[in-house]
Amino acid sequence: MSGIRFPSPVYRQLSATLLDAGGVESCAIAYAHYVALADAWIVADAAAVPEHAYERRDRISAVLKAQYLLDVANRSRVTGMAAILIHTHPDCPDWPAFSTTDDNGEAQLAPYLGRRGAPVPHAALVISPNGCRARRLGSGDEISVWEVGKHLTLLSPRPDGEAQERHDRQVRAFGEPGQRLLKSLRYCVVGAGGTGSLVCQQLAHLGARDVTVIDPDNVETTNLNRVVGSTPATVGVAKVEVAAAMIRSINPDANVTALQADIVDSDVAHLLSTFDFILLCTDSHASRAVVNQAAHQFLVPAIDMGVSITVKDDVITHITGRVQMIAPELPCLTCTGALDGKAILRELQTPEQRAADPYVLGVHEPQPAVISINSTVTSLAITMLLGAVTPVPTRPRHLSYDGIRGRVSELAAAIHPECIVCSSAGAHAKGLSWPMPVRHAPNDGEAS
Repeated sequence: MSGIRFPSPVYRQLSATLLDAGGVESCAIAYAHYVALADAWIVADAAAVPEHAYERRDRISAVLKAQYLLDVANRSRVTGMAAILIHTHPDCPDWPAFSTTDDNGEAQLAPYLGRRGAPVPHAALVISPNGCRARRLGSGDEISVWEVGKHLTLLSPRPDGEAQERHDRQVRAFGEPGQRLLKSLRYCVVGAGGTGSLVCQQLAHLGARDVTVIDPDNVETTNLNRVVGSTPATVGVAKVEVAAAMIRSINPDANVTALQADIVDSDVAHLLSTFDFILLCTDSHASRAVVNQAAHQFLVPAIDMGVSITVKDDVITHITGRVQMIAPELPCLTCTGALDGKAILRELQTPEQRAADPYVLGVHEPQPAVISINSTVTSLAITMLLGAVTPVPTRPRHLSYDGIRGRVSELAAAIHPECIVCSSAGAHAKGLSWPMPVRHAPNDGEAS
């Protein structure tokens, strides 16, 4: 997801405050961690400019005092964050556009911040009652603006293009703008096994055009009962290649990247910042810990899903599934107690470290898996995705499935105010300034 990412509800609150100013132009400053790999600005703080900082303002212009702009530049330099200069066009009846006055002002501000601020790209954002528009400061290069929370909302102008006839039934359900956004997002599917392969299949049918699939494993004979797209001929083939072939067979227009790798490895984990939405389809606690943190650290929403079948004395005693969205405004996997710290430490070890650790546990027994149960949980997750990015009015963001009783229940959970992942005291909106729980290469000089 390139562009400016606001954690929800920061943009909505800021926009409402700025536009409630008696019809005069108002300004705000946001500070953001710039992630070059994603060309993204992760907004960590945003506030309206105080009244005393204005030199003058009226309905069509606002000028800030030189001392205030110096303070902005100094904070940018000290923190290493980009400054995003925000102002309103309160009388604009449509999408706002930068004016000639804005162009002239930025022609002076861009080199000033370049000299005195952090050595990162700074940005400008204009807000009207009907939307917003952003660009790199002092240039004509437009950038997207997003708010990330229970919903993933594109606040700047939407993607162009018409929905294809093949998606007519979906357009009848949630409209052409929803279909265009659904098609334009960059998806990452972590895990290409039982649930992951089903996620790939459903994304392809929904019209996803850009999908990256990450999984380190090859297809085994025991996978054939549940990995969609696999056949006896694909045994020994990388799971990601099988998933990619299936996506392309359903949607030949799709751009699919098959990455046979482990998401817990540092160089792979940092790719998560480049996506718009992550589907987490693995039973590894370490990989879930990585995605859980990345979702908040880089403001990329994710949906985690899991299935468990318990068998005792040859009798099924429990069939359970869990689907949880991870994003600002929502509790993370740490808050809900879904992660096992000991398992995370074990799974982050290299094979050599495991062999040298006298306390490491042995390999776990394979768990029961049935494709129909995986399909049920996967469909709950994809419907949750639709509720987050289209007008489909599904509200729950944390669900439990009881296959024995045939029930789907909404789960209540609270955000821990001091959570090391999703609170302001932790990784939330910290970008690259905060370490990730990853496995580093032996020669990169960093500790896990």
